[in-house]
Amino acid sequence: MEAVGLLGLLGICGFEDYKLKRIRLVVVNCFAILGVVFHLIYGRISWIDMLGGASVGVVLLVIGYLTKEKIGYGDGILFVATGIYLGFWNNLILLWLSTSLAGIYGIVLMLLKKKKKDSEIPLVPFVLGVYVVTLIFNGGAL
Repeated sequence: MEAVGLLGLLGICGFEDYKLKRIRLVVVNCFAILGVVFHLIYGRISWIDMLGGASVGVVLLVIGYLTKEKIGYGDGILFVATGIYLGFWNNLILLWLSTSLAGIYGIVLMLLKKKKKDSEIPLVPFVLGVYVVTLIFNGGAL
């Protein structure tokens, strides 16, 4: 059930980030609350791990603030929600793999002269892609 919730969150936000260049806070908050409910029912990870996972997103929010939103606040809020589902280490791995993939994509676009160094790239589609691949090849475990 948690995988379905996380796929729903990433699917909706990935589409919005790609098409509209924004993420609606109400969608992320609803899925974050759903993640807490899942953990109350199933208890797959501890509250400490859930809070640790959310802290990954909080760190992104702080970095976004310090860099005048070079990393969007929506991305930070999204990683707060994914941390509720995944816990600290899995959320950190998801962030690392997603940003690595987005970075490679950005470098390729720069080499092909399709984007400039300071162009924005939506991150959430990469987060969705990484999560789907882990579901397929790892049974949802990062």
